[in-house]
Amino acid sequence: MRRERILSVLCRRPLVVAAFDRDFVRNAGALAALVRPRPKAAVLVQLGWERETAARADALAGAVAGFRELVPGARVVVLCNSPRECDALGARDVETVFANHNAFIDERRFLPVKAVKRYDAVYTARLTPFKRHSLLPPALAPRLLCIGCGFPPDERDYAESIRARFPDATWIERFPGACISSLLARARCGLALSAAEGACFASSEYLLCGLPVVDTPALGGRDALYPPEFVASVEAAPEAVAAGIERWKAAPPDPRRVRAAWLAKAESHRKRFRSLMLELTGRDNGRPPHRLGLWTPHPGLPWTLAIAARNRILAALPGR
Repeated sequence: MRRERILSVLCRRPLVVAAFDRDFVRNAGALAALVRPRPKAAVLVQLGWERETAARADALAGAVAGFRELVPGARVVVLCNSPRECDALGARDVETVFANHNAFIDERRFLPVKAVKRYDAVYTARLTPFKRHSLLPPALAPRLLCIGCGFPPDERDYAESIRARFPDATWIERFPGACISSLLARARCGLALSAAEGACFASSEYLLCGLPVVDTPALGGRDALYPPEFVASVEAAPEAVAAGIERWKAAPPDPRRVRAAWLAKAESHRKRFRSLMLELTGRDNGRPPHRLGLWTPHPGLPWTLAIAARNRILAALPGR
């Protein structure tokens, strides 16, 4: 698995950095050392997993409070994926902005493409239990495309059991990033089946490529950017998922309308983020980088914020 970036510099003067919540929590000391000597520094915390439930909101609020003790002058703002997270964290004295992380997808990377529909559905998801591949209808297998189906070593048994259950599906583990639009274009709809995670980049990538979505209820905010007319929300059962897929087979929407509806939903999140950056820096910082320059590594990766800061960040900052 490739090394992933876990810290992104969004502005140098004043310093504004972004980090996923788990990296912020695990590496608070190294991050504090980075921002402490820089006046008016700010840390933007992006949520990679749901913080709606009380226990998870408590844990992040405790980490923010601990960071404030280390760096009293630094500002910490959590970019929430759902209004429920804003409420839960706000009640715990955490500053929040409702800016769903899917809104930071660069839409130029995901486009509707004309292609023969070889598959009834596509599921972009690694082979891990929380993605709930058990909700896939067995009869769908010959017309199912699974993309990005890698897995961490400790989940090999689960991955192999799922592959064995759907031997007739098409499994693509690795592919050039430039090919994703063409791959998605071969399916009639996209699937989002987890019960809890973060906002799920794939759920918005489907829509940007013009695919409607079949979705099950979930914590984490992936529904925040859903245009309801292009999302079939179904119960967490294979027969319900099958019915959702049949809906889009029977009445496929115009891909351009699907994409436009997503972009309209994302714009308010982008505006809130730009307003926050203007407040923090006093100037227009332009278009943010794709996914804010962050990716989500597997929790088992042995990279720390200190390594990332030393190798990638400090050398780029003025005055070093």
